[in-house]
Amino acid sequence: MQKLKSFNWSGILNVIKCCLVGIVTTLIGIVFFAIVLKFADFSSTIINYVNNVIKTLSIFIMVLCLKRRGEDKLLIKSIIAGALYSLLSFIVFSVINGGFDFNLSLLYDLLFAVIVSVIAAVIVNITFKRKV
Repeated sequence: MQKLKSFNWSGILNVIKCCLVGIVTTLIGIVFFAIVLKFADFSSTIINYVNNVIKTLSIFIMVLCLKRRGEDKLLIKSIIAGALYSLLSFIVFSVINGGFDFNLSLLYDLLFAVIVSVIAAVIVNITFKRKV
């Protein structure tokens, strides 16, 4: 009989740690933007755009964290991390908001996070390719 391959827990833990780094980055960005909103008046469309920029930067930082922790299978790890980031951010911000609101925007956020994480993985792989 063949031996079963051992399950790679360190890879899963690295993805979860990097997702948490992305969530913390998002929280810091949102708090900073909330402070800016106290002193300025922006329209709701600008607020949505800034929130998307904060999410995009957080996902890029998350993918950079994944790249630092391991060279292999960055694209697959970033897709999984993007989906996990979207779900974790939904849970965190729902708890902060005081209630869970399931609607179509959750699916849009999931697709947005996965697409941005794929783009980030490609850019990070091209930019930080090591020469042997």
